[in-house]
Amino acid sequence: MLTTFAECGGTACEFVVATEARLLSELRDRHAQVHFFGDVRLSHPSSILRARHHLRNLLRRRPYTAVVCHAPWSHAIFAGVARGCGIPAILWQHDRATGAPLVERACRAAGADLVICNSKWTATTAHLLQPHAPCRVIYCPVSRTNATPATRIEVRTELGASANHVVVLAASRMEAWKGHLELVRALASLNALPWLLWIAGGAQRPPERAHAAALVDEVRKLGLESRVTFLGERPDVDRLLAGADLLAQPNIEPEPFGVIFAEALRSGVPVVTTNMGGAPEIVDESCGCLVAPRDRDALVNALHAIVSNGALRASLAAAGPGRASAMCDPARVLLHLSNAISSIGMPTAA
Repeated sequence: MLTTFAECGGTACEFVVATEARLLSELRDRHAQVHFFGDVRLSHPSSILRARHHLRNLLRRRPYTAVVCHAPWSHAIFAGVARGCGIPAILWQHDRATGAPLVERACRAAGADLVICNSKWTATTAHLLQPHAPCRVIYCPVSRTNATPATRIEVRTELGASANHVVVLAASRMEAWKGHLELVRALASLNALPWLLWIAGGAQRPPERAHAAALVDEVRKLGLESRVTFLGERPDVDRLLAGADLLAQPNIEPEPFGVIFAEALRSGVPVVTTNMGGAPEIVDESCGCLVAPRDRDALVNALHAIVSNGALRASLAAAGPGRASAMCDPARVLLHLSNAISSIGMPTAA
């Protein structure tokens, strides 16, 4: 999301990054104006004090319009600095809240002049983080794809998919709630159909590594080694989507928004996912299929209908780009963000 803003927002956006990881390098690769004050960790109070000091000095050097904090922890740390400098502080809420964790209570205490939520579903809990701030729903920006028909041929050749194969792509973090096991088991019952499954996503934390191992083991038990390809972490999801015919992610827990769903639609790839969380705001019957959570029969039926019917796939694919653009075109999102910021006045006392 932030790299898309860096590519499309020009000089309107500057970024403060609180950890020296992939985001920092990707923003710099896009020639964004990035400020890095060292790794900020809640377990190291001195790192928080140092970062707050550097941010305060930065905000005093030029008249910024607003400071947008992504997630409760960054809002808890930095919102007070912005408001103390007379600059509105905006919380961009990317997930549902309960109001119970200490970091969420700290976020609430910091105050905000506006809450932006990534979906209507997420917005139902905005009051638990900021009960007195106005709330706007602004979907994540998703850029247009640069893939061409040649890209499709190239990536399918690389990964062993023929023209007759229907490629199903799963692209997400390697977390159990993303529904990888459910997808593999559903496809196993469709052996008569010419599907291949590409699974993109790397495991980083111990639970993710355990899930990845269980998934490999399940593929082996089902005898699907020749039809399922594990791609690991991939920086080229655009290319994979160009080569795919269907994106499938049958979550067993709600997705707050689901950028990958919008990316798939933008690329003309139909989506099968679960009817909960933010997904129903992105996917409808014109461009994909929503199934009930943990309903294997419904998932099998949806996959069968789309994999077996080329005309249906083509119809769903054709509707995707327009729907994704209406929701997530970066120019539209930047306009919504500008209007939202313009709607708030100067910050109240923190």
